[in-house]
Order: sequence, then structure tokens, then C-alpha cells
Amino acid sequence: MIRQLNLPAAVLLLASTGAFAQNIKGYVNYSGDKSPVQFATVALLQVPDSEIVTGVITLTDGSFNIEKVKPGNYFVRVSFVGYRTSGRPVEVLQGTSEIVVDTIFLEELTATLNEITVTAERLKGKEMVDRTVYSIPEVVGKSATNGYDLLKKIPQVTVDFQNNITLNGSTNFIIQVDGRQRDREFLARLLPSDIQSVEIINNPGGKYEGNIDGVINIILKKEARYGVNGNIVEALKPIGKITNVTQGSIDYTSGKITFYATGSYIGQSLNIFPVTESRFATIDSTTSFRGDGKIKVSLGSVNAGFDYFHNDKNNINFNISFKPVRQNVDIPGSTLLSKNDIPVSYLTSLTSNGIKSNESSVSLFYKRAFKKPVEEFSAELTYYMFRSVSDNSFSNNRFAYGTETLLDSYSRTEDDLNRRNYFQTKLDYVYPLGMNAKIEAGYHFYYQDLGYDFKINNQPESNLFEYSEFRNSAYTGFAVNLRKFGFQASLRVENSHIEADSVTKPDYTCILPSANVQYKFSASHNIKLTYNRRINRPGIYSMNPYLKVGQSYDVSQGNPDLRPDYRNRMQLTYTWNFGSNYFSPYTYYEYFTDRVSNRYSIILSPETGSITTISKPFNLLSGYEYGGGVNATLWYANISARVYKGHYAEYSEGLFKIQARDYFSYTITSTGYFNPDKKKKVTLFAYLQYNGVNTDAQVKTSTLPLYGFGGQWQIKDHAVGLFWLLPFSKKLDYQTVETNTPAFSSITRTGIDFSGWFQFQYVYKFNKGRNVKKLGRNVEIESDSKAQTIGR
Repeated sequence: MIRQLNLPAAVLLLASTGAFAQNIKGYVNYSGDKSPVQFATVALLQVPDSEIVTGVITLTDGSFNIEKVKPGNYFVRVSFVGYRTSGRPVEVLQGTSEIVVDTIFLEELTATLNEITVTAERLKGKEMVDRTVYSIPEVVGKSATNGYDLLKKIPQVTVDFQNNITLNGSTNFIIQVDGRQRDREFLARLLPSDIQSVEIINNPGGKYEGNIDGVINIILKKEARYGVNGNIVEALKPIGKITNVTQGSIDYTSGKITFYATGSYIGQSLNIFPVTESRFATIDSTTSFRGDGKIKVSLGSVNAGFDYFHNDKNNINFNISFKPVRQNVDIPGSTLLSKNDIPVSYLTSLTSNGIKSNESSVSLFYKRAFKKPVEEFSAELTYYMFRSVSDNSFSNNRFAYGTETLLDSYSRTEDDLNRRNYFQTKLDYVYPLGMNAKIEAGYHFYYQDLGYDFKINNQPESNLFEYSEFRNSAYTGFAVNLRKFGFQASLRVENSHIEADSVTKPDYTCILPSANVQYKFSASHNIKLTYNRRINRPGIYSMNPYLKVGQSYDVSQGNPDLRPDYRNRMQLTYTWNFGSNYFSPYTYYEYFTDRVSNRYSIILSPETGSITTISKPFNLLSGYEYGGGVNATLWYANISARVYKGHYAEYSEGLFKIQARDYFSYTITSTGYFNPDKKKKVTLFAYLQYNGVNTDAQVKTSTLPLYGFGGQWQIKDHAVGLFWLLPFSKKLDYQTVETNTPAFSSITRTGIDFSGWFQFQYVYKFNKGRNVKKLGRNVEIESDSKAQTIGR
């Protein structure tokens, strides 16, 4: 006979059972440096039969949460590849809703003999299938002054004397804080004590825009300062032309909300000495230009906003930014014109180029976390505005050679008016599949509106050009991390619709797959094979369709019909962590199509009727490149080096032809550090950077290797430093540009006075308050600012 359970009894039973279900929480750390273990497997075993009841994986801060555990005796077992399995017994009693177990520490399976005892002071990478994670030990955080200083200690990342950053020797990457892209200036405000780990993603998946080659993602601790904190940075080159960098930030936290503001200013002045030798083979004429000028650049940046941390599952960020840029170049010079190597006449000239631009953005970001580890949803809205005015002018006076007889004169003023707005929406979702796998998917919408206008001698011309693009993107991906094997794959599809009168191909769709396969020999050795397909779209300054005339009557023109270029890359990487060192050699093969390059031709000058050159960008280059390199942190040196060789296929269009050509080059960036004192308060360092030779369809560009040395002394919350660039140098040819065509060739050398390049730096950081939970500041914007400083 079956007894029927009445409704009140059933409700009582369910309520009672729910009350007995409890949560078990805790943390998993490495025993060596006490840093958190991410993505470790946590299993709950029934005692005494050791039957697995359930399991989870640890989050980025090493935490785990096992939900709805019934009363009883259990054992929490933690395992992670390359480390000894560990755990703790736990008894779940009735009447307690939450149980917090003591921190569980993992030890490496094999001990290394004769290892230098500095492991806790150096960073050891933890290789995941899609990224390398560097946990930040406390001693490392204390020895750094800000985010820039901390990144100097990360393998694969190099920061130069002006805080310019490269990842594996490349500048085509983005910087994120808690998964959201930030300007590099934001790093100055990050307190190293607030940084939990740094993630390096060398093969970004479908979640990221198709033109990104790498990601540096800085993960902040959940516990940050309550009250007021911030820092101030001042760097100054006082000798000769002054260069200065001023940065500052301040945060104020009250309860669940944090208000913040950051600001920076970079000013640089240089004396430059351009020299250009040109030859027109068709008429056997040459020109020789000598200049003695100056350049002045100023870049500002302001970010402000707030973080609202509603609870453990929901948080919101609002951010506004403004970035003004000013650049002025003034070059007086003279040009000798020869025919059949016999001087005919000479020009005296004064050229002035000025750029004024302002960019601003507003963004709103929302993130929702769920009960399941890793599961999360995020949404972001961004609106961006850019305006620039380029004032370019020159005046020429031509004289008969050897006399002061004026033959003719000419002057010209050009005003470029550029406008760009874009609106972007991003929706991203991640869902876990068990303890070792996850899937992700998202939708991104992008709309941009560009406008160009052009004035000659302050008179409006018929040069207004409008361009707009609607872009819809969707992606999905899958990742799994097992004990020895890891796999990650994603697919991103982008569809663009372009509206512009002169664009011949207004619609196109691109498919961008990526994949990673990893095998772990041990905790210290692993090998990884990656593949990705990337897209590069033409920029705002390459599409201006109007003709511009330079001081030597040379003509340049943009091309609104430029197509995106694509590249496919396969790379095999081996990584070895030994002692406190990191060694990662790699080899790669890449093939590309429709890469944009300037095409040089001979025309009659629209101003003088004489022969001159015209440069215009086209999709000229298709070919392949292969090579190898190494990223390493060996004892006291951080090294990134690459050797490569490539081939450009022949290009032809009607009677115009560019012959196939091979190229070869190498690059190296290295920084060495040494602490002569036991307390690590004094740091001595040396710096080396060589970017190799960049070969294009008709142009080859090389820059001077940069090197220098210096030191830093840290006194509590203060630090003072000194850096000497190119010791004992004076005027040097910093850059050389060689152009070769059948009818025209030229060599331009730009000299810079490096004498007395001493840079002093002062840093002050402050913390006032206690620890509370805080959301990382997040915003993602593109940038059209054009001005640069040396090393950028």
C-alpha cells in the first residue's frame, strides 16, 4: 500500500532538505610563491568510499565554490597538471549555510636541483591552451612602481625608456584590464599591489577583432583599496630639446561605487636633419635636398568614470575619455637640381606641417556572472568621435645655379579636414561544459562614418568625400583543458556594407578561423601549434582621394577603393620553464594577399608642368614569409628576437609592373635588470632595440638601433630613476628610406641630435584605505591619432 503524502508535509520536507544543502568554499595556491592556481580541478569525494560527488574548477583568483552539499564527511581533492595532488577533509554539519576550508597549496611533482633561490622574485608562466598566465608574487608587486614597471618583468613583453610597449617584438596588439581594452596611458595608474596576474594571448580567438595579433590582459585582484589611492609620474629630458612625460591618477571608493580619473601629457621636441637624393632616370636629372628643422609633439589623455559593483554577480562601468594631439614640423632647406650631373638651379624652401586632432569616446559596460564558474554575459556600448585638421604649407624660390637671379617662386597652403565617428555594440557569452571545457559566442555591431574635405590656399575645393560602413560580426568558440592535452578553436564571421560613391566593391564577407592545439610534457615543458586568419582594413589616412603636393612638387593621393588584406599564419612554439627562467623558441609560416603598399609613378606636376612623382596606395603585395624567433627571460635579461625571410609575388596592371622580390631581416628587443642590494631597492638596467629592415613593394625602411642604460632607486612609496640613451652620441641618421622604381629612385636619411639624452624620472604612489571588492575599469576604443614620439 502506497501512502499518500499530504501537501503540508511535502512542503516541510522540501524546505528542510533545502536547509541542509550547504556550500563549500576555498582557495588553491602554489606552495612556492603563494600565487593562485587558475583552472585547477577540484573534486568532492565522499568519505570513506572515495566516490566523486561533484566537481568544479578554480577561477582566476584561485577560488572555488561547491554548491548544495548535503551533510556528511568529505574530502576536497585538488589536482593540476605537473603538481602533486593535494586536498583537505571537511565535515558538513546541519545548521551552517557556508563552510570555508583552509587554503590548499600545490607543490611541483619534481624538484629542481641547484636552482637559484629567486623563484618568488621572478615570474613563471602557466601555459594554458589559449594563453600564458603569469601570477604576480607579492615581492614582485612591491618592487614595481606602476603598470609599466610591472610589464617590464613579463616575458614576451618589452617596455622601452618612453614606455612604448611591444609584445613579441610587435606593436599590433591590445592592452586589456579585466578583459576590457585600455589605452597604454592607463597603465600608469595601476598599482602593482592590485594586480593578480598578467595573461598573454598570442593567438586571439573569435571574440577579438579580426585585425588583432595579440592581447595583454591584466587581471586585478578582487580585493582593492577602499578610500583614496593613486600615483604621480614625472619624466624629464632637460638637456637640449626638452622631452617630458607627466602622468597621474586618483581613485575614490565609497561602498559599492568607485570614481576614478587619470591624465597624462607627453611633450617632445627634436632637431631633425633630413637629406634626400633623388634621380629621374628617364630624363637623367637629379635633385639633392638638405634640411635643418625641428619637430614638436604633444599628446594628452584624460579618462574618467565610475565602477558600480552591485553585488558578486552584477557590475557596471561608465567611462569617458578625451585625447588631444598637436604636432608641428618646420623645415627650412635647399635643393640642388642637376641635369646630366651638371647643376642647373637651386631652390630655397620653408615647409611647415601642423596636425591638430581631438578624439573622445563614451562607453557603458555591463557584466553578469552566474552560479556556474566561468559562465558570464557581458554587454558594451561605445561611441567614438575624431576630428583633425592638418595645416600644410610651403614656399619655394628657385634661382639660377651660382647666382642670385630669381627664376620663379611658388607657395601653397593645404588644409586637410578629417572626421570619423563610430558606434559599437558587443554582446559576449561564455558557458562551461563540465570542469575542463567551455563554449563562447557573441555578436558585435559596428557602424562608422568618415568624412574628408580639402582646401587649397584657403579656398574650398570640390574634394568632399563621404564614407560609411555597417559591419555585423558573429563568433563561436570551444576550448578544453585536459591533464596533458588542450584544444581551442573559434570561428568569426564579419560582413561589411560600405556606402560611398567611388567604392567599387561595397559589400564583402570575411571568415576568420583560429585554433590552438597544446600538449603538456610536464608543468615546465609544453608544445603548442596555432593557426589564425587575420584581416587588416585600410585606415582613415590612406583613403583620402584628393591630390596633395609636397615641397618638392611631389604628389600623393589616397585610394578609397582599397580592399582589406588577409594573412594566414601557422606557428609552432615550445616553452620551457626552468628555475626562475622562461625560454620559448618558435617557428612560423605566413602567407598574405592584397597587402597595401604605396605605388610610385612619374607624372607631370599639376603646378609646374615639370616631371615629378606621385604615390598612391594599392593592394600590391601578395606572398609569404617564414622565420623563427625566441622569447625568453634568462636570469637577468628579457629577450625577444626574430629572424625572417619572405617573398613578394610579381604585380602587374596594364603596362605597370613591379617585379617579384625577396627580403630578409631580423629584430631584437632586450632589457636587462640587476639588483645590487639585497633589499632590491636599487635596480640597474640596460636596453637594446633594433627593428630591422621593413621592405615594401618599392620602398625599404631601416632605423638606427637604440640602446642605453640607467637605474632606479625605490624609497618606500617614492622612486627616482635615470636613463641615458645612446651614450656619447651626437647627430645620427636615425632613419633611412630607399625608394626604387624603373623611372625614379631616392634615398632619404633623417638625422636626429641625440647628444645629452638623459632622462630623469620620479614616481610617487599612495594608498589610503582598507580592502573591498572592486570592478576593473573597462573600455574599448580605436584610435586615429597620428602623432608619435621616438620609439613609438
